[in-house]
Amino acid sequence: MPGYYYLVTTLFFAFMKRLLLFIFWLYASSLWAQMLPSKRLEIMRDEKITDDFEVLPLGEQGVLVTKILENPSRGINHTYQLSRYDSTLALRWEGEFKLKPPYKALLSYHTPEHIYWLCGDPDSDKIQIWKTSLDNGDMEVIEGKVPAIDIVSKFKILGNKAFLGGMYNDRPVVVSFSFFDKTSKALPELFDFHLNIHDLDVDESGNKIHVFGKYNRKGKCLLQMYTYSYDGHLLNKTTLNDDSERSLITAKIVHLDNGESLLVGNYSLNCSDYSQGLYLTKVTDRPENKIQYVPFSDLQNFFNYLKPSRQERIRHKIAEHKKQGKDMKFHYLLQIQDLIPTEEGYLVVAEAYFPQTKTSNSYTPTAVTSRRSSNSFESFRYTHALVCGLNRSGELLWDNSMELKDLTSDLLAPQVQLSKKDSETLFLTYTHESKVRSLQIQKDKTLGKIQEYELLPAELNKSVDRDTYPSLMSWYGPYYLSWGFRKHPSVANQSSKEAFFLYKLEHPSHSLTP
Repeated sequence: MPGYYYLVTTLFFAFMKRLLLFIFWLYASSLWAQMLPSKRLEIMRDEKITDDFEVLPLGEQGVLVTKILENPSRGINHTYQLSRYDSTLALRWEGEFKLKPPYKALLSYHTPEHIYWLCGDPDSDKIQIWKTSLDNGDMEVIEGKVPAIDIVSKFKILGNKAFLGGMYNDRPVVVSFSFFDKTSKALPELFDFHLNIHDLDVDESGNKIHVFGKYNRKGKCLLQMYTYSYDGHLLNKTTLNDDSERSLITAKIVHLDNGESLLVGNYSLNCSDYSQGLYLTKVTDRPENKIQYVPFSDLQNFFNYLKPSRQERIRHKIAEHKKQGKDMKFHYLLQIQDLIPTEEGYLVVAEAYFPQTKTSNSYTPTAVTSRRSSNSFESFRYTHALVCGLNRSGELLWDNSMELKDLTSDLLAPQVQLSKKDSETLFLTYTHESKVRSLQIQKDKTLGKIQEYELLPAELNKSVDRDTYPSLMSWYGPYYLSWGFRKHPSVANQSSKEAFFLYKLEHPSHSLTP
């Protein structure tokens, strides 16, 4: 009999152990099935007024939500209602300003201390710049006139000056506007038919502004960087291309502590828009700046998004071309995000894409210069994301990639969010409809496969507006922000109402870490 009871007891404890493991597995599976909600706030919409919402993440300092109301019947073009929340989504302050005709909002720009809205009169040179403190919501409006610019496409702030980039009489122009004396000044040597301005960069530590432009004349393309003082004097004009057939397309700049600048971008051949790889270079006081080219074929993981058989065929072609002393040509359009500083150096995140024409429910890839028909529109399909690690000297240390399966967008904008799990581990994350897809990497090593989660809890997911899926943005640490619109069910005789929601989410892998 004692042996019998021993056997029964042993079987019972074995059964309980298996049961507990099974329960833990179910619990862990439920965590991994969706992003982990932390807190949510909602702002009800007024069905009688047209509104829109903008979200500005401020890292650990919180988030700014701007509700934009359109109410022309009351003699107001737009009312901007600002709400600043801390990292727990607790309200810090509220404020608002109103745009009266004829002023309309054009662009916004933010610094760590303030957010600025540039507003203009379409029929005159008059502008308004609404300056709002992110700390306490204090506002002031700066009014003036900025002639010699017709279309504004760039807007940056340096000190107590605004810099507006755009076009005037079909030529590029950048104009500075002083907050103190309300004077404006066009920066010299930019008013050229053959120049297209790509970007403006403000160097706060050096009190300078850089203008990047692509110069195209007689089949020759040059990427040029114009450096101006705070007062608008031209300090340097740097031609970034060398004597090779390579054409530099874009440039992302990082200002180094020694006064030099690190530029990272993509390059093509013979003025083509199609990228062949990345380039890295430092801009110094020396007359010649060496450019380091990194073709896609030299990247270890660039083609990982392809099936193994296709990867093998491409690598075989690359090897054959190299035996013949030739470089293989590629046809990738590449969008590069702003560089992310790290303890080791910098991270480069970029997405490869191609434009496509959407007609009814079908998609057709198109060339970059294709003409759109009246019953179709151009959108963008992404193939994969590239992430590279650089040291502080701008040298490439490693690369990795992530497939962006079935990802399309009507707007060419950054799609991949990057967050840290620890000093070595990164998450590459993007949304596809109501799902989140995430890949865990350690430099050039991929940890497992792409995981897919529900973006929002089931009870919220049922009421989300399917015409515009929720957005997702990396916030700070393991946390993300997701926002969108949902419908509240009708109650009694009242019709259903719609609300804007903002969710604080945590990546499930963080919560499962011991």
